[in-house]
Amino acid sequence: MRNLDAHEDYKVDSQKLAGSLRRLAGDFPQPQEEYPAPYGVVGFGEGWWPAELAHLWVPRLMTEGGTQFVLKGGLDLGAAGGAVAAAEASGARVVLVGFGGEVDVPVEPHPLSPYRYLRFLQEATGESETGRRVDEALATLAGQLDTSVPTEDNPAKFFAWNLIERVPVWVVSERYAGLAQALQQSFARIAGSLSIAPPPGSLEFFITALESRHEQGDPLAAVVVGNDEKTKLAVEILETRVDTVLELPEPPAAGLIPEMMAAWYFTAWTAYYLAILFGRDPADAAVLRRLREEA
Repeated sequence: MRNLDAHEDYKVDSQKLAGSLRRLAGDFPQPQEEYPAPYGVVGFGEGWWPAELAHLWVPRLMTEGGTQFVLKGGLDLGAAGGAVAAAEASGARVVLVGFGGEVDVPVEPHPLSPYRYLRFLQEATGESETGRRVDEALATLAGQLDTSVPTEDNPAKFFAWNLIERVPVWVVSERYAGLAQALQQSFARIAGSLSIAPPPGSLEFFITALESRHEQGDPLAAVVVGNDEKTKLAVEILETRVDTVLELPEPPAAGLIPEMMAAWYFTAWTAYYLAILFGRDPADAAVLRRLREEA
């Protein structure tokens, strides 16, 4: 069995993802100019969730005049080009953020790129104070979750051990729109492992989807993110249908977006440790790189 406190077991990390996680706070492209309002934001591929978060303060998908940000995160099958053409026809200035072809703000494909897209948008659209709180939360967590912190003091390592033979089911507060899908995506990409992001109407899903087999002891773990009436009721339903219930620690963050980013960052560390336990390189697989080239 691998040991998360043994340095030699991290040799499978060919791209040094632990270092990227450790240094993530503040590691994003800084705007080099001012962008005129009003703003619109659309996102594709790796940029889908940062665009969703941006709509908490930028209500428009597309704008007429001002600045249209297009997060070009790959795997869009030409849709990003359509968004650019539509924005240009409306008279907006288009700012391409991402990779592939000509872009105005490069963001390389990476498991942690959602943070980089988000923080650029925050700085570019006058939300730097919220961005500062995101960075403070991630920097605090980095000190708690780093590889140098022993398992008995490291909640992300504890989570990884609890998930090594279980499939996480994300039980996420309704306040955190899009977070369950973002956690599912990050967990798959880093850990190479399956998790379940319930659809809208998750309480019905929790009752019906596990009803026929729950007495057979499906290897599932309910992972609770946020504390509200819906998550409490979901836990009551799931307690007899899953192996265990895990609660993400209270985030060291103030505000909706910092809280969500803290949960995402914690899960990225957990997925990293799970990859190490599996003996898997947490770097992107070659097949994913080929898929980006084709799509």
